Amino acid sequence: MTDHKLHQAPAAAPAHTREETLSVEAARYALLRRVAPALRHHLAGTLQPIGMVAAIMDRRLQAAQPDLTAIRESSKSISTLTRSAAGASMGLLTWLAPKENSVGPLHASVEECVGMLATELAFRGFSVSNTIASSDMATSVFALRSVFTAALIALTDAALTPSSIVISSEAVDGQLRVVISVSSEPGAVAAEEPQSYRKLGWDDVQALATAEQVGLSHAAGRVDMQFTAAENADVTV
Repeated sequence: MTDHKLHQAPAAAPAHTREETLSVEAARYALLRRVAPALRHHLAGTLQPIGMVAAIMDRRLQAAQPDLTAIRESSKSISTLTRSAAGASMGLLTWLAPKENSVGPLHASVEECVGMLATELAFRGFSVSNTIASSDMATSVFALRSVFTAALIALTDAALTPSSIVISSEAVDGQLRVVISVSSEPGAVAAEEPQSYRKLGWDDVQALATAEQVGLSHAAGRVDMQFTAAENADVTV
């Protein structure tokens, strides 16, 4: 694949034509369709412990002489788990309706995006190594979720499997450079088609990168992104 020149983010967002706007919206819809199964999986995971504790509590209530102390503990556990599940669910919903100007640590945001796709990638024959260390580097959560996640999906859609994915980063002149590289292992074959929706193409990723003013270049087995760095003092999620 021909390497593309890096798109440098302009100081202010340019006006978009109707066609460009529709292209961005189509890319966002395609991305959400691809992550929707993972969102459902994670949402179900937050609710599962509540059902398990409720089932235990129900069995205790059916005892000839219920242990009221144990039942009270189960009740407290359900209350705690419910609050936790509500918070986690609200966090997952921000993938659909993100908060404006939300900023987060680069390493944590990348880890979140990778974690969202981890199960699907593993099933499809990809192993992921995230080498981004914890630091004060921060950037737009929405830009990272949009462009990084789309780039990771597009890269793996076009890759052979089994393959290894390595994610790295560095700070360069007020920008956070994030690189994803894929290297196939001996005997690798074409990756399986995604079970949900269609493949993502580089036109989808470029549309999202342009909309979020993220620098983007890609070649076979590699994508290079540059996100605008933000102060980590006012992190919001």
